[in-house]
Order: sequence, then structure tokens, then C-alpha cells
Amino acid sequence: MIGSRALAVAMTVAAAVAGSPTSSPSPPSPSPQSSHDADPGLVADTQRKLDEARADLETTSLTDEMHRAAVTELRPDVSIADLRSEGSVTGLDTVVEDKGRTVVHLTADLLFEFGQATLTDPARAAVGRLTEQIPQGVAVSVDGHTDSVGDDAFNDTLSQQRADSVAAVLGEARPDLVLTVTGHGEREPVASNEVGGQDNPAGRARNRRVEVSYESGG
Repeated sequence: MIGSRALAVAMTVAAAVAGSPTSSPSPPSPSPQSSHDADPGLVADTQRKLDEARADLETTSLTDEMHRAAVTELRPDVSIADLRSEGSVTGLDTVVEDKGRTVVHLTADLLFEFGQATLTDPARAAVGRLTEQIPQGVAVSVDGHTDSVGDDAFNDTLSQQRADSVAAVLGEARPDLVLTVTGHGEREPVASNEVGGQDNPAGRARNRRVEVSYESGG
């Protein structure tokens, strides 16, 4: 094995260059020769082993098994990765239009820190930009939703507070809007929080949301 040979080579080199036992530094000897000079035969043997190890490395082929052992599989069904870059709210909203009504699904994970109801600065800016598409003077519903983690009292409060935070930004940017704000807790999921009795992180992420809806005509 290459690992065993490399270890043996390292130990041999250490023995060859170690010289004398550890001691306090002393002035260099004026003699051009030292009683602890490495043995020429040992040096030659060490060089030979290094050359053999280098040749082994150069001729080693990467097999499928070695590749699988070296690669980590990222599975979105069992893990959630925070893909937000600083100042980015990419993927914040999904817009659904049906029968003249527009519903904007805002992803709570990109609006708030975990378990919190205060909008991040980038999220405030993004929510403010949503008002550019809302008609003048219309009634707007702002509805907060959570996943199933936590008890009802906590989720009801959190969903209401998150909806209030979004509504405050909308109202500040557009005083003409008529806002109705409601927190629904976990009672209106859009995806399954569990699948086959197992936790479903992707579904729970979809359920953590704030919806902004209004009549858009058409």
C-alpha cells in the first residue's frame, strides 16, 4: 500500500537526518566532518524508496470505488443547506395568479432568522419592491404560516408576528393599501410536514411562508 510505504520512507528520512540526540545548541565545530554524518548507504537506500513511492503514485489509477469513497453525496431530501449569500434574497417569492387574484408566497427562511419575526435588511428591501406591482388602493391580505415544529400557541404567535412585520413594510411603502393581517400557525400547510411517518424538511420549508394576496383584475 502507498500509505505504508510513505510512512516507512518518512521514518527512514527522519532517522537519516536526525543526527544526534536532542541537546542544547552549541557553536559549530570547525571540523569539516561530523561524527554524526548520515551514512551514504542509508541515504542511497532512502532515495531509492522515495523514487519507488513516486513511481507508484504516478502509475496509480482512480477506480470507481476510490471515487465513491472520496465524494460526499448531497441529498436535498435529508438535508437543508443555507444557500443565501450576503445581501441576497434570491428565490424569495413565488407568484401565483388565478381568476384575477395574485398571491405572492414569500419564503420565511429568506425573510427571518430561525424562530424570529424581525425582517432582515435585505428582506425588508425585497418586500418593499413587491409594492411596485400592487394596484393603487386595493385590499391586501397578509397571511403568516409556519411548519408543524413547536406547539400551537408558539406557531400562532410566530405566524402573526411575521405577517405583521411584512405588513408594516408594505404599509410604509404604500399607505394607500388596505391591509388585513392574519396568523394561521401550522393549520394551512401547502406541503406535507412528514412523509411515511418521517420528517420532510423540504415540505416544512415550503410551509414556513408569508402570503401577500390582492385583486389584480383580469
